[in-house]
Amino acid sequence: MLERVVWDDRIMAIVARIVDNGWECTNEIAHITVGTRGNDVKPKESNDLLKRWLEKGSGDETQIGELVIDGRKIVSGTVKGVLSNR
Repeated sequence: MLERVVWDDRIMAIVARIVDNGWECTNEIAHITVGTRGNDVKPKESNDLLKRWLEKGSGDETQIGELVIDGRKIVSGTVKGVLSNR
């Protein structure tokens, strides 16, 4: 289930909740990395962003944006990790 979009000046992610039994997430917060501002930003930074968001919240003080996704959007997809050699 897609819950909210969280972003800063480097990266954007969608916070997700796994609703099917039998699935686990190795990240502290299950999410989908939407994109980065450029090749110099690694997708794994979404983990750092979401940790800061969880600890400090969003707003002008943290420079983290947040938008709630209304309507409990449920999507199907393939779960796989992103590996980078850069």
